[in-house]
Amino acid sequence: MLNRCALTTRAKGPFLDWIRSLPEPAEITLEQLREDGIAFLLPELDEEDDLESILPQCFDLLFEAELSLWSVDESEWPQDRSLDVFLRWFDVELRSVVVDLVDAPLCDDEA
Repeated sequence: MLNRCALTTRAKGPFLDWIRSLPEPAEITLEQLREDGIAFLLPELDEEDDLESILPQCFDLLFEAELSLWSVDESEWPQDRSLDVFLRWFDVELRSVVVDLVDAPLCDDEA
């Protein structure tokens, strides 16, 4: 078991609308977008932690990660990237237990 929790995101219609508004929009459906959301590892939860307490601390990083997968040009990103907008654009789930079943060290391709 890892000393992390996991937060997953799944796109909603407004995110797809934004993708379709890009200068070079991807040919993708909402169903395809929702097939494989991103899993983000976060610090281990305290007993009182829940989605409502964790999300305000990290939604901006999650939002930027999602946007950057579709456009690296930040001028194309929505101006309003508030928590309310994030929650309109994504379904979010929190998992308090993360188990690593792989017998190899974790690697970060960004490092």
